[in-house]
Amino acid sequence: MITRAPHSLPPGKEADLHKLVQLTWINLAFRVSIVIVLFLVMGSSQAMRAAWLEDILTLLPPVAFLVSMHYRDRGPGADYPYGHQRVTIVAFLCSSVVLTLLGVFLIIDSSIHLLKAEHTTIGAIELFGHTVWMGWLMVAGLMYSVIPPLIIGRIQEKWAERVHEKTVHVDAKVSKADWMTGLAGVVGVLGVGMGLWWMDAAAALVIGLDVARDGFKNLAEATGDVLDRRPKSMVTGKASGMEEKLEAELAKLPWVKRAGVRLREEGHVLCGEAFVVPHSEANLTRHLWEAGQLLQEKDWRVLEVVVTSVDSLEEGGRKYYGHSP
Repeated sequence: MITRAPHSLPPGKEADLHKLVQLTWINLAFRVSIVIVLFLVMGSSQAMRAAWLEDILTLLPPVAFLVSMHYRDRGPGADYPYGHQRVTIVAFLCSSVVLTLLGVFLIIDSSIHLLKAEHTTIGAIELFGHTVWMGWLMVAGLMYSVIPPLIIGRIQEKWAERVHEKTVHVDAKVSKADWMTGLAGVVGVLGVGMGLWWMDAAAALVIGLDVARDGFKNLAEATGDVLDRRPKSMVTGKASGMEEKLEAELAKLPWVKRAGVRLREEGHVLCGEAFVVPHSEANLTRHLWEAGQLLQEKDWRVLEVVVTSVDSLEEGGRKYYGHSP
């Protein structure tokens, strides 16, 4: 048996990844503090409980990323000859499933409370010798739960794009959009304070819908990665066009008549196959090896492309969508 060659990032990308790991640790510390703060001021509010449960689940993506980083650095071996690059996909998929299930639970739970017309009450506490309505503490906690993730999420998104870390990138986008969850919670709490009991459960329902939407979106993205969907741009969400770029490079070689490439994402790297129709079989073995090396040098994300000689591109196992020189 032969194993895949070990992979390492270029020095510049390695430095970017190190900064991203540091940001993730900072993000995780803030999120743990948010979970603690919301727990302390949660009371009996349905909206606060929903926001608290969501913030608990927001711990999963950074934890999954940090754990996957530990395993991803392990090189290929006898049991895993292709390496451990896909461990980030597994982590992404698991966190997406949990997020989706929680969203569905919150939707059902808050809907039941609305239908039963259960009235939420928010009391007061003694704080430094003064009677303070708990709702104000809830609002302060909710505002704290929004601001740090919003700021860190913007920074993380930039660094995640540089090293193509999808788990962190999607988590950063969710963090940036989570201001709606905090706002819904604030509205629910203030609504209870004004005597509108139903606003608390309604806010919890809005939060549940937001969680479920994020979960389904992430689940669709993770499923696409597991099913070896063609690489997509993290910025635009459209096909990256890397296959066409590599096909054009192969088409420039004087011994290549036609060429076709198919790629898949394995975590942050790209792997796949290239099928070439040669003009002749002279020095073909050497040409195929050199072509594989050429493709790997064209982009830092290209880990491995196996170049195979065929009589026609249809023999490469797919309909041909590329071009010929």
